[in-house]
Amino acid sequence: MPLPLLPTRATCGFPSPAEDFYGEGDDLDLNERVITNPPATFFVEADTGTSMVDFGIFPGDALVVDRSLTAKHGDIVMVLWQGGYMIKQWCPTADGLQLRSGNQETATIHVGPEDELEVWGVVTWSFRKQFRR
Repeated sequence: MPLPLLPTRATCGFPSPAEDFYGEGDDLDLNERVITNPPATFFVEADTGTSMVDFGIFPGDALVVDRSLTAKHGDIVMVLWQGGYMIKQWCPTADGLQLRSGNQETATIHVGPEDELEVWGVVTWSFRKQFRR
């Protein structure tokens, strides 16, 4: 469902003059913007934990996860580990794998070869409600 997209960017500092009209083709369809592979994409809500806040993921955020992508070093991923789903940063190392949190108060998880781990997908976008949170 395309919605109007202003032809300028909105400054978050001192305002600058902006165009007063929409031009032809100034529409934004969030599906086109955030979903590159619809059959492999799903949404998940971040839980109430704060382990990913330094990566910009806060409790209640809606996350877009693409299962068709292969996780690369530094990607934010959704994994199934020890019977539960988690959102962490994917960090392969010479001696294994680390699942890093975006909060210094939350310890890094070291995944050994004996640990069961399944990558459910790479987080490609996150959305946060701003209105009357």
